[in-house]
Amino acid sequence: MTGRFFIEVNKNRGEKMSEFSGFEARVGPFLRGELGKQDSEEFKRLICADCEFFSPGEDEELECGCYHMLMRLIDRGYVTLEQLADALRG
Repeated sequence: MTGRFFIEVNKNRGEKMSEFSGFEARVGPFLRGELGKQDSEEFKRLICADCEFFSPGEDEELECGCYHMLMRLIDRGYVTLEQLADALRG
């Protein structure tokens, strides 16, 4: 795992993510506001990064039910990327 997320986002919290290294590696620009949901390809790669069925560049237009459920929660404001990042820390 990289320490980039720890350094950039949680300097004072002393927490790192556990088994979600793909999400960890990609979430920084979204949390800093450099990228957003309008960057749909990058957002999908963020959300799907740790899925064993997702292969960037290969059938990226395919979306599973978990992706749709998570996107609905995000779209309706029930969960934010910050909350996801907090919840996924080990």
